[in-house]
Amino acid sequence: MNQREVLEKYKSQSIHYFENALSSIQAGNAGKAGEFLWGSMALALKAVAASEGKELNAHWDITDYARKLAKKTEDETILDVYGSANYLHSNFYEAGLSLEEVQTYAERIRTTVAKLLSLIPEESEEKGEG
Repeated sequence: MNQREVLEKYKSQSIHYFENALSSIQAGNAGKAGEFLWGSMALALKAVAASEGKELNAHWDITDYARKLAKKTEDETILDVYGSANYLHSNFYEAGLSLEEVQTYAERIRTTVAKLLSLIPEESEEKGEG
């Protein structure tokens, strides 16, 4: 896959995971919803990184990239919300959060995922295409 195909795959999966999170919330499964929310956030970050020609393979790479992107964009909510998503990821194994708490995080993650995906340049804006 070329760089554009990879980032489109990450972008699509991020959106799909968010939709799965909403379905899990509807079904009353807070743990599963939280894991999908984390996946949505992580894949949105991977999509932005791919748009810059970067590949994030490890959990640490995603965390480091979230930190750098927050600084680069002067938007600390990226790192803050990533931290919340990471907390939900650990909740999958601990099963300690209520459905209401997960719903609160879901809105913040939705907003941030949309913000992240908006950072990806359109195909026509890529180098050599216009």
